[in-house]
Amino acid sequence: MVGAMSLLLPQTRAGTVRSATLVNIHGDRYVDLVIALEGDTGPPVVGRVGAADCPESLAPGERVSVRFTMGVVVRVAREG
Repeated sequence: MVGAMSLLLPQTRAGTVRSATLVNIHGDRYVDLVIALEGDTGPPVVGRVGAADCPESLAPGERVSVRFTMGVVVRVAREG
């Protein structure tokens, strides 16, 4: 079962965007994300990535691939 795999292992998982909010911190741009992972019955994953590591204008309901390293979201890409 994919959902039981530890997010501490480096991996890429498919998911659906619940929310994506652009954040500006001292002139640097980030995106705060809430993503429901495919096959995972737990709560959605919450993370913040640099704007360069996330597609522009993500909308709720969009399908994405999420790259994790040591349990942290490090990159998001649109699927398809």
